[in-house]
Amino acid sequence: MFKKNLIYILFFLFLDQANANGVSPYLPLKSDPLIELQIERLASITQMPILSKPYHIVTVVKYLEKIKTSHPMLYSRLNNYIKRYKQQMALTHFSSEIGHSNKKNTSIDNNRGIDKNRVTQAKISAFYQMNKYVIANIGGAFVDRDKLIPYNTYLSFGYEYLQFDLGYREHWLSPLQESALALSTNAQPAPSITLSNVKPITSWNVKYEMSLGILEEMNGIHFDDSTSSGQPGFLTMHLSFQPFDWWTIGGVRTFMFAGGERKLDLSTVWKAIIDPISGDNCGGESELQDCDLESGNQIASITSKFDFSFNNYPISILLEYAGEDAKDYEYSLGNIARTFGIFLPFITEETSFYAEYTQFHQRWYVHHLYDEGYRNDNTVMGHWWGNNKALDDISSGNAATIRFNWDIQDNYHLQLKLKSAYIDPSLNYQYKRTNDFEMKLKQVYKKGFLNYSINLGKDINNDSYYRVSFGYNW
Repeated sequence: MFKKNLIYILFFLFLDQANANGVSPYLPLKSDPLIELQIERLASITQMPILSKPYHIVTVVKYLEKIKTSHPMLYSRLNNYIKRYKQQMALTHFSSEIGHSNKKNTSIDNNRGIDKNRVTQAKISAFYQMNKYVIANIGGAFVDRDKLIPYNTYLSFGYEYLQFDLGYREHWLSPLQESALALSTNAQPAPSITLSNVKPITSWNVKYEMSLGILEEMNGIHFDDSTSSGQPGFLTMHLSFQPFDWWTIGGVRTFMFAGGERKLDLSTVWKAIIDPISGDNCGGESELQDCDLESGNQIASITSKFDFSFNNYPISILLEYAGEDAKDYEYSLGNIARTFGIFLPFITEETSFYAEYTQFHQRWYVHHLYDEGYRNDNTVMGHWWGNNKALDDISSGNAATIRFNWDIQDNYHLQLKLKSAYIDPSLNYQYKRTNDFEMKLKQVYKKGFLNYSINLGKDINNDSYYRVSFGYNW
């Protein structure tokens, strides 16, 4: 069976492009919470075999047909939304927000490093499909007229088994909805080239994704008993498959390397990928004894999504098991982090519930080669929990999120979210548990939504903060 599937994979990857379908645009990622909730509902009840985001439009359209009669309201909402992508050229997203906060120098979780005290934000996404095999995407966020984050600006080309995305294409390498251990939208995206398949391969629904990019300049890159500034490279790899209709499993690796005086050596990078023990872990029983020859910082994870239905009540169980480096110079994950999530897409026809909990061992998002750690433009690229730690803090801890969504009649949608983070006390740092409560209300207004939100909490220093905002999105 394995050999048979491998033959199919190779056959499809090298299939004549002229006989294949083209590339696909993507649905929004951490831009419109309401439509993304509907997409996650669809993914749960149809057992969609996807463990990374953003989702391809063609994938969502395929699975949308499965609920046309069983969930007509959800079908109608998503079908109406997707119509904006069924054109040669369209503006697919616009939102604006004005807000006020008494909290400074703290980023909004999963919002590309944007600070809480920023007053205005405007976000857009648009695309132009030149032909079946080429799509130009443009988008980004304009913040307080002095900051531009060009996410969703990239060129897509190729075909259904080999799509290239060149530019600021985002990656969320986890089935979890409120966090990702290896890579999320917590920091702004790096310019990269991404290879992925639009159409799953074989009956096992094999999906792959690989990207190579370059991070923003950072200080404190160690090499040869000195430090320098530079832009590290960043490699990501993701592979998943669906052995059963109810279970999708995958693996993720991210690799931060080179930068500053640490020159790019492709042979060193390749060795770190295929042999991380001897290629990227110095000392101990490793073949690599000179730590100056270490190539960089790696994170690996195993992810799973289980989709069930009990008496017509769907439920999804989401798991992520990750390691920061290897354990005792062996081929097993070290410095473990675990996330468990549960999603009830329909408690009733109008409500849903989501919860997740993460436990971190030590040394997450810090590294001896990079003083700024696992960050891009000073923001952790993985779980928002890391925003609370000092750059050199190796402490362990935990984080939790609970979210409740409620469609109030036809014109209002309420989202309540409670988050908490804890970092274990250490010799140098004595943190308090953070608690954060957020309430968002969306009101249908003409062809879009008016958005009202309030955010209250206490930070790691036990200081209270607030943030209020008002906005519009289409």
